[in-house]
Amino acid sequence: MVEFDAAIRRGNARANATGNRLLGEAFLHRSRVPLSEAPIDHITAAERAAMQQELTDAQPDLEELEQGAIDGCSPWACRGEVAPVQDDFGLAS
Repeated sequence: MVEFDAAIRRGNARANATGNRLLGEAFLHRSRVPLSEAPIDHITAAERAAMQQELTDAQPDLEELEQGAIDGCSPWACRGEVAPVQDDFGLAS
């Protein structure tokens, strides 16, 4: 990608229909610096806000996290209307 970014810096005479050269310089990264120098690991404020919104939207029910599923089972017992069945050793199965 760095080589491609360098190759498009001055543009190409055949890049448009009239054959006019590119005005200015072309860069792949939004910071308009060569890709080898670009801050590719920098997160913008808009990107950070979008990630925070995704986390907020996907937040699980805190009550369920604390208490477990209402009708859930563990290796030792079940909650809800289903009565646990004990095997020969007295363990719930």
